[in-house]
Amino acid sequence: MNANQEQMPEDEKELIEIETLSQKLEGLYKEMEQIRRENLLFESYILRNSKDQQREDDAEDKKQKNKKKEKQLDKKALTLTNEEKYEIAQFESDTLKKNIEDGRIKSDQILESLRAILEETDKSITEIRKDAFDFQREILVGGENTRTGKIEAERIVKYFKEKIAQKDAQIEKYKQKKANLEQQITKTSNQIIKKEEMGDDLKFIDFHQLQIENKKYVKLIDEKNKKLLSLKIATGKISAILIDERNRLQNEIEQCNKLIDEIEDKNKKIAKTKEQIKKVMVVKSYMDTKKKQFDVQLDQVNNNKTDNIPKGMTYVLQKKNEEELLYKIRNTKRKIEIAELAYKKAIVTLGLKE
Repeated sequence: MNANQEQMPEDEKELIEIETLSQKLEGLYKEMEQIRRENLLFESYILRNSKDQQREDDAEDKKQKNKKKEKQLDKKALTLTNEEKYEIAQFESDTLKKNIEDGRIKSDQILESLRAILEETDKSITEIRKDAFDFQREILVGGENTRTGKIEAERIVKYFKEKIAQKDAQIEKYKQKKANLEQQITKTSNQIIKKEEMGDDLKFIDFHQLQIENKKYVKLIDEKNKKLLSLKIATGKISAILIDERNRLQNEIEQCNKLIDEIEDKNKKIAKTKEQIKKVMVVKSYMDTKKKQFDVQLDQVNNNKTDNIPKGMTYVLQKKNEEELLYKIRNTKRKIEIAELAYKKAIVTLGLKE
């Protein structure tokens, strides 16, 4: 029991020592991290503010002459004061802010360039869509020959000549605009040079007036940008509507071509039906003539007197001929009725009047 009591305090002492050592070690880690960061800061400062070659040579000469003195220097002389550390940190902070500001300015310039490229691209896309629509309207649809079904070469040549003339006029317009801008730039440069030569600094009132004008123009630019954005949106909607209408027009053209083909087929059928009607009319007139002849013969047979009654064999033969004639008459009447029905049906089909 006494041995256990003697061992317990020793274990507690070891635990306490281990805990204090771990706390010291943690503190050393923190100090090392702070020193590492300070070293990185000092390295960046040294790299940014390297001394001239002459001063470096002077320092090397001094080091060679005073090696013994440097060995005897106290460690405190090699350390930086808090003020020096603050100055270095402040210098690095200002440099970092300046780099950030320069990066922001460069990124704004790149962003403006990309916006200008994007606007130019949108404008080019709109012009290409317009040119494609005009080409389809003027050449593919309007330039087709109705007789041959092919596109006329004269229309294509005329279309491209007009387009080249438009491009030449646009180039002249841009050249004139460029000359005006160069003239304005030259005038402004001369004014700046004159002001620099005269040493005419801006007064506070002039600067304040320029600030007011700047705000005014910035507001006007924002309004113009909003208007341009709305116009772009409207242009996009109009382009979509134009594409839909063009598709509808193409569908209508296809349907119109189908209707033209159907009309041609109907005209062919009408011509064929008219020929059949003519043939039926010829047959009908022939049948009417035959019917009249048979009616005359029948009347003659019915009107014969008793004294003119033929003999038995002759009567049988005449009766046989009569039956054959009656059979032919019935067949002829049936054919006439069929021809009349076909004639009426053809008239109804063609929508003609009798």
